[in-house]
Amino acid sequence: MPSAQAASCKLPKSYYKNVSCTSTSGYFLAIKDFGAPVALIDSKGKRVVDLSRYQKVDADKISGGLLPVLRNSRVGYLNMQGREVVPAMYDMLTGNQGWARPVSEGRIVVKKDGNYGVINTSNSTVVSFSASIDEIDDYRNGRARVRKNSVISWLDKNGNATRDPNAQDNSQSVKKSTASTNNTSSQSRQPAPTRFTTLQSRQQDGKWGFVDDNDVTMITYSFDEVRPFSEGLAGVRIGEEWGFVNLGGELVIPFRFTSDGVLTDDNYKGQPSFVFTGGKAWIGNLKNGNKMCINKEGTGVSCD
Repeated sequence: MPSAQAASCKLPKSYYKNVSCTSTSGYFLAIKDFGAPVALIDSKGKRVVDLSRYQKVDADKISGGLLPVLRNSRVGYLNMQGREVVPAMYDMLTGNQGWARPVSEGRIVVKKDGNYGVINTSNSTVVSFSASIDEIDDYRNGRARVRKNSVISWLDKNGNATRDPNAQDNSQSVKKSTASTNNTSSQSRQPAPTRFTTLQSRQQDGKWGFVDDNDVTMITYSFDEVRPFSEGLAGVRIGEEWGFVNLGGELVIPFRFTSDGVLTDDNYKGQPSFVFTGGKAWIGNLKNGNKMCINKEGTGVSCD
């Protein structure tokens, strides 16, 4: 996402001399001539976050609504309103992945006192810091690979041991084969139902975010208003503008829609504004009363 965004973004007009794109649409980084961060600005060139008190920021790793920052040689994470939701208290990382990791599925790999651990976006410890951990990968599909003394294991998002997702479950294969041999009815060939977990909206300190089934914060409390997840996307509002995030907390449709013309009691196919149904989301009304919709790429389409 960072490279794709950087390749396609258009720098706004502003009085800042040095401005570059970030990994998140609608946000741009202003720096001094020698590279020190100054501010995050929006698409109108307006400052939205003051960064002058930080030594470094990594704007290519904005994820889950959080920006890695460095203050007094300590790593923390800042939300898009400028609040340091993860205090700058962690060690700088080393290696080819840089001095900080991005948020991955609501989890952040950090170091404290030289030891690896994992925290969530509320700064609660998920994987205890341990000198025996040599390396932890970022979370993917609910799992993180951990290396301890050259032994590889896997942890789930609660920090509990789980199976290797690449391993073949032989016992399960045998059971499936036996069932297929003994029962050839169409019913026996039906796939087992799959549980699907989505995220639920939650408000904290006047801001909205999303939590999982265990009430663990997955998308930080950064928004002024949100809609429920539908078809893998959720409408979120900051200020006067709406955008859409995915289940990983990434802003996939930038903040560029306003609720002007949206009638409070109106809906589209039984859904309120900024909620996807049938691949479309209603975002407003034209002067003639016709509804305006977008598709999942954020492109304007007919609602009918």
